Amino acid sequence: MKRHLSDQKYRLLRMLDDFAQSEGLSIKDEIASNKFIDRLSETVQKQRNDPIHVHGFRVESMFAHVAAALGKSQVIREEDSGVFFSSAEDIRRPDFRLITNDSEQLLIEVKNFRQKDPMEPFILKSAYLSSLKKYADVFKTPLKIAIYWSVWKLWTLIDASHFIAENTNCSITLLEAIKRNEMNVLGDHMVGTVPPLSLRLYADPNKPRSIDGNGQAHFTIGRVALYADRKEITDDFEKKLAWFFMLHGKWNEVDQPTEIKNGLVEFTEFSVSPEEYDKKQGFAMIGYLSELITSNYNFLTSPQGEVLQLSPKQQPDNLCILIPHDYEGKVLRLWRLHIKPNFEDVTTK
Repeated sequence: MKRHLSDQKYRLLRMLDDFAQSEGLSIKDEIASNKFIDRLSETVQKQRNDPIHVHGFRVESMFAHVAAALGKSQVIREEDSGVFFSSAEDIRRPDFRLITNDSEQLLIEVKNFRQKDPMEPFILKSAYLSSLKKYADVFKTPLKIAIYWSVWKLWTLIDASHFIAENTNCSITLLEAIKRNEMNVLGDHMVGTVPPLSLRLYADPNKPRSIDGNGQAHFTIGRVALYADRKEITDDFEKKLAWFFMLHGKWNEVDQPTEIKNGLVEFTEFSVSPEEYDKKQGFAMIGYLSELITSNYNFLTSPQGEVLQLSPKQQPDNLCILIPHDYEGKVLRLWRLHIKPNFEDVTTK
């Protein structure tokens, strides 16, 4: 999918008209234009300096890019922008309208939630959720709530009907959200492969590569190779995929061995593997595809933790490497778990 930007000149003109009307002025009036620019500048400064506002907007943009990069949607558009007329009161537009490749249409409200405690539920005001449902009901379209659990870097997509109402609030816990998660509709799934994944730098044998008396070695890189399970990856697609996994996967056991023979450097490498996994099983899960895309998105928009951009320059196609559904891998062998939501009530004894 490709991102298509809206025509800003018409949006600005409409904003000017709205402002002029609120001030009882004409759009032709220079006073209206100058006051509008001043107000716009003040608003931008205020919002830019509000971290909650900035993170909220960025997560909205992130969800749209993640959904687009997952590859199972035809169209994703902002729903809550532009002129809106309604005969109903207390009605609110969700953030996005999405149409899947199977022509299923969804209305999606995006929320960022940073838990202070793992058991802390995500909460929405009942009136707020009701206003969103009212809009969805008019269009006879399911309403989903996309929650980014930022501490866990996890996305869940939950039907609004699964929130538990209590007094003036509606809530859902992380465990319940995982159970009801419908991100698979957008193409999300867990990916596994064979550890470790390694980037190996071979020394050029025709140039100096010996170790001096201080234990230092200066060498020239002669060849770079990627490995999976100690086997060299030669397929170009698998090389790209392995590097993507190394950069954005959840494996955090890092090793940097160096091979030395007869006092000469053969190679040095950087490898990653999971802290623990069943070696008899022969593979380990590297994370949800949405987690890998989100990691890439974070790297591009807030590389040092500070938000520098709400969205990246890159198109959604460049945020992920989509794997053909029937691809099993050669050296980089792949396992994929397509996890479907459970809509049945589970009782605990």
